[in-house]
Amino acid sequence: MITDNDLIENAILAFLHHYPEHHLATAYGDLLTRVRALQNEQPENPPNKKRGRPAQRQRTQKTTGSETSEETSQTIKT
Repeated sequence: MITDNDLIENAILAFLHHYPEHHLATAYGDLLTRVRALQNEQPENPPNKKRGRPAQRQRTQKTTGSETSEETSQTIKT
C-alpha cells in the first residue's frame, strides 16, 4: 500500500535527480530526511481499540428452562 509519505519521498527524489544544482536542492534534501524520519516513527498497523463490553445475542424466543406447572397443589390430610 502506497502512503502519502511514499509519494512525497518519490517526488523529492525525482526533483533531486533531475535538478541537483537547483538553489532549492539543499532544502529538498532536508525535507527528504524529515519525511523519512516520519515514516520510521509511525507504526504500520495501529492496535485495535477494544470498546465496552462484548456483544451478547438478543433473545428471540421465550426460554424453556423453568416451566411452571398449571396444576393446583393439593394438601393431603392424615
